[in-house]
Amino acid sequence: MKQLKIGFFVNPVSGVGGPLGLKGSDSENIWSYINSVSELSSFSRTSDMLDRIDSNIFEKFTLITSSGYLGEYNINDKNIDYDIVYTPEINQTTKNDTVNLLHQFIEHNVDLILYAGGDGTSVVVQSVIKDTIPVIAIPVGVKMYSGIFPLSPIHSANIFNEYINSSNREYILREISDLDDTLITEGQTGTKFSGYLKTPLISNLDSTLQESKGGSIANEKDELENLIEDFNEKYDMDSVYLMGPGSTINSITTSRNLSGTLLGFDILHKNKIIKNDCSENDIFKYITHHKNNIYLVVTIIGNQGFLFGRGNQQISSRILDLIDNNNILIYATKSKLDSLETDILIDIGNSNTNNRFGKYINVISGYKFSELKKCKSVYF
Repeated sequence: MKQLKIGFFVNPVSGVGGPLGLKGSDSENIWSYINSVSELSSFSRTSDMLDRIDSNIFEKFTLITSSGYLGEYNINDKNIDYDIVYTPEINQTTKNDTVNLLHQFIEHNVDLILYAGGDGTSVVVQSVIKDTIPVIAIPVGVKMYSGIFPLSPIHSANIFNEYINSSNREYILREISDLDDTLITEGQTGTKFSGYLKTPLISNLDSTLQESKGGSIANEKDELENLIEDFNEKYDMDSVYLMGPGSTINSITTSRNLSGTLLGFDILHKNKIIKNDCSENDIFKYITHHKNNIYLVVTIIGNQGFLFGRGNQQISSRILDLIDNNNILIYATKSKLDSLETDILIDIGNSNTNNRFGKYINVISGYKFSELKKCKSVYF
């Protein structure tokens, strides 16, 4: 039996920027924010995926990878065969190391590339291989707007298992996109198209791969005004509000003559922004030292349907554990809700936190109007 050659790599810094409120992990000094590599979410989420590969298929493939954090560090205890084809000069790998490794994959004629990263990583992959080699992505980034990502690392494992076992492999092209920085100054969130990557077409594709992030709908203005009116009527001067990312929540903040952070979290109290663009630690410290009633105000990513786990990793399990479910205000226009082709999705990575929301969640979609929507955890 011919073994399949699988190119494998992990972008170790992918996802680091989420809890820190950096919107991404692409800055040149991103390694300076890392105190311990053992705590990197890219490694833990990749490990969760690898642990769910069916051991019965180990003999059917071998991994082609890099030494160090880019690959070997993540698989040396997994009982999976692998070959080292690249060695970075330093442990703190860069984009250039990823590019060099991708060229090694091409040279070794791999059958598929399995990689862990976010949108920035996917853009790099696409720039090197185009759509010539199929890929399976493991979602570990901050935003993950691209359509190449499975709903969770667990779904990535399911795709991989089916791919390895399949005798008749088919593929589909999925869109790669990243945050469009030019729209931020206009108070909008949107993406820019970078190309396509090819991924295996499997039996349950529709429930396994996420959709690309959707943009605002032109006729949503009146609907948004209704959400603003609803929030402002509910607003309590003595309470503290954690105002989340996205144009919907930013519009609510702006309506109170305040300048919020479009892609981050702001702490609002007594109609003043106490702290702009907070990290996970900023939020945790504030709400543990203040006895005020705490509200979390968030929206849903258009098309994708993610409530937690994409673009708002400043909200961790330990923060959600301090906030009553009734104090989580989820705002989304009816147009956005109607455009969803999935349930509301949660990818926190903690089974207790994920499951506390149950099978349904309340979404405010108008003035004094809310809808009960189906909700599911995609991680466990």
